[in-house]
Amino acid sequence: MTFDECLAGYLSRLKAAGYATATIRQKRIYIGRLIKYLQAQSVTDPKAVTREELGQYFSYLRTGYTNSRGRPLSDKSYLNNITDVAQFFRWLEKTNRILLNPAANPPRVPNITRLPEILTETEAIRLLESCSPNTPTGLRDRAILELFYSTGIRKGELINLNVACFMPDSGELRIDQGKGKKGRIVPVGEYASAYLGMYLKLIRPWQAAQGEEALFVGGRTGRRLSNTALAGIIRRAAARSGIDKRIFPHMLRHSMATHLLRNGADLRHIQAILGHSSIESTQIYTHLTAQDLSRALEKAHPRGRRKSAKDGITGPD
Repeated sequence: MTFDECLAGYLSRLKAAGYATATIRQKRIYIGRLIKYLQAQSVTDPKAVTREELGQYFSYLRTGYTNSRGRPLSDKSYLNNITDVAQFFRWLEKTNRILLNPAANPPRVPNITRLPEILTETEAIRLLESCSPNTPTGLRDRAILELFYSTGIRKGELINLNVACFMPDSGELRIDQGKGKKGRIVPVGEYASAYLGMYLKLIRPWQAAQGEEALFVGGRTGRRLSNTALAGIIRRAAARSGIDKRIFPHMLRHSMATHLLRNGADLRHIQAILGHSSIESTQIYTHLTAQDLSRALEKAHPRGRRKSAKDGITGPD
């Protein structure tokens, strides 16, 4: 089998297993990058790939590769490349497409914990209020942003929502297309419920194409909102808000979870709302609150404030 045939089979298996579209797209890019590199080295048969060639490829990613903007891979992207390539070859070996797995011992990469960027509570409100509910487009966009911030929903999950997923009587949202196809029901806050109810009553009936089930639709097409359209909504709201940060949908998810934790919510409850299969994925938000505590201690505690040399204090004896 050729590389392309193997990759197509692998991605079909992931799709059948319920992997998210974005995850499959990432794996296609990362493994495709490896295939392109190997073909440039005249390696066209998956059975012929050696451990040395993979080692050279990983070194190239670390020291020689740059993206379209001329930037090297981030530590996280480098780790994801290694992981995806190793999983691909593990599958090739398991399905007897190759005899030996050349990626059995991939390079060890230190555990990378990057704290997510978030909005402050004030910034989050500014972003939401940048969408005026006095116009059809503004009301729809306000409902979308309120729902993002209220539920911590993922971008792909929001796009896949249908009208039937919102249960106004109970104030709940059913998310059917969660990561790994895991469904969950989450509560919807008062503001998000109100704006969503107004959108469903006043705007969507006049915008949605006949037979369209999607909760959020494009004003021109009347069909399910696209990734591009959703990105435009966030970009325009960010510009209007005047917030000096690069704002993207997942930032609202991170911000919502952090704000919940700061205000006393239980970590297990946040895990359930976000749809994390493991509590370890949710625990990253405790690092953000720990940063808050460190700053508060440094600012307020008599023995926590930093003293300069001119204060005559150089540290404990």
